[in-house]
Amino acid sequence: MTPDVLDTVVIGAGVAGLAAAHDLQATGQRVRVLDKARGVSGRASTRRVTTPDGRDARLDHGARFFTARHDRTKELARSGIADGWLREWTRGIARWQDGTVSDPRPDGHPRYVPPEGMSTLGKTLARGLDVQPGVTVTGLGRHADVWHVSDASGVVARARTVLLNVPAPQLRPLLAGLDVPVPDVAFAPAWAAGVVLNADIQAEWPALELRGHPTLEWIAREHTRRPAGHPPALMLHATPEWSRANLERTPDEVLPELLDAAREVLGELPDIATAFAHRWRYATPERRAAGAGHWDAALRVGLCGDGFTPDEHGPRIEAALLSGWWVAQQATL
Repeated sequence: MTPDVLDTVVIGAGVAGLAAAHDLQATGQRVRVLDKARGVSGRASTRRVTTPDGRDARLDHGARFFTARHDRTKELARSGIADGWLREWTRGIARWQDGTVSDPRPDGHPRYVPPEGMSTLGKTLARGLDVQPGVTVTGLGRHADVWHVSDASGVVARARTVLLNVPAPQLRPLLAGLDVPVPDVAFAPAWAAGVVLNADIQAEWPALELRGHPTLEWIAREHTRRPAGHPPALMLHATPEWSRANLERTPDEVLPELLDAAREVLGELPDIATAFAHRWRYATPERRAAGAGHWDAALRVGLCGDGFTPDEHGPRIEAALLSGWWVAQQATL
């Protein structure tokens, strides 16, 4: 059966795609969001694990926190706090360098986290949306002013507008043969490790930014983000250089090395209840495209994501939100 023609199909249920879809649906459009993953939020992701003794833990193994420097993101933060799905986590990050830890320096800049995990942001944006997970889009075509979106089984959606929230390397095959430029964006990979402990480490800081360490660039005491009673846990993020050098290894191979690197910084760890490693092949844009996104009014196609530069503050969740909102605005002009 040929799918009905929608107003907009959004490919990619990351934060930018969901922000765009939410705004477009609010104007009365029929919108559908497709994503190859089982859920929403993209790299604003939370892993739920259960320890052998039955304790549940939530670990944010992708995006670290959410910032709000713009009027609309500030309003999102205010409403999230009022509704109970968001809280302020910290206004300063401790730093490790040459074996010495400096105390966090409050900078007046709040970092927000959802108590139930970063994926709550995407789930909140996705409320009321038509989201179809588990769809790997393999082709795009335009016929008689209608976009045809295909997976391995054939056409799965048709729409007058298509928006893509997809890393640039994955855009190239989708846009092949179409007169749509692929943004000049390069991504750094990242290995992350989540560690649930039987006791907390001896530290007061909620997170530690590492400078000059050969393996790690970030350690968070994950339970400081969670409601009382959450088991002690650490989130480790490897440097882009280490991640790139070890990109094709398995999680079982890299996890012991990431744990050893944490011991170099923190000393001997308490007993580990459970741990995992996760690879992000496209983690952080290290070369970004100019502008808040891309919009072609003639073809009715848009691109968005944190690989664009909607402001000067770097690639992060706030940039993705701003990019998604921007491309939705262009699609309604």
